[in-house]
Amino acid sequence: MKRVLTIGLLIATATGVLWGQGKYLTNEGQISFFSHTAIEDIKAENLEVASVIDAASGEVAIIVKMTDFQFEKKRMQEHFNENYVESEKFPKATFNGAILNNSQIDYSSKGEYQVLVEGEMTIHGISNKVDAEGIIEVISDGIIARTKFLLNPEDYGIKIPKVVRKNIAEKLEITVEFNYQPM
Repeated sequence: MKRVLTIGLLIATATGVLWGQGKYLTNEGQISFFSHTAIEDIKAENLEVASVIDAASGEVAIIVKMTDFQFEKKRMQEHFNENYVESEKFPKATFNGAILNNSQIDYSSKGEYQVLVEGEMTIHGISNKVDAEGIIEVISDGIIARTKFLLNPEDYGIKIPKVVRKNIAEKLEITVEFNYQPM
C-alpha cells in the first residue's frame, strides 16, 4: 500500500496537481492522536503517512491509511477500524491544502519558520476545512514539518456510542511530524 501511495503522489505531481520546482516527499510521516478523559487515555500512532510539499507554491497533499494507526491495546485498534472509522469502507484520510505564508519561507536557508496551513481534510468520507499553525524547519537534507491541532470526530460523521462516550474525548489532539526529502 505504501508503494501505491507513493506512486499516486508521484503521478499527481507529474500530471500537474502540484506545480513548480522544489518538491519534497515523505512516505514515513508520523501522525498521532491522543484522547484524555477522566476514565482513560487513548493514543494511536501512524508512522507510514505519505505526503508531498511543493516549495514553489506551498501546496501540501497528505494521504493516511487508516489501518496503519497502531494502538497500545489490540481491542481499541479493532474498534477504531471496524466501528468508528470503518476502514474497509473508508480506507484513507486525505488533506489537500497550502501553506498560506509560503513566500516567507526560504527553503534554501536552514532555519525554523512559523506557518499557517489551510485546506480540506477528508475523513470517513466527509470533508471539512481545516487550518493549523505549525513549523517548517529547513535542514541540510530536506525539511521537517510539525503541527498540533484539535479534531472533533463527530465533524466527520464518526459516531461514538453512548456506552463509551465518556471514555473518548470530544476533541482529539492530533500531532503531526513529517521529515521530507527532496524529490
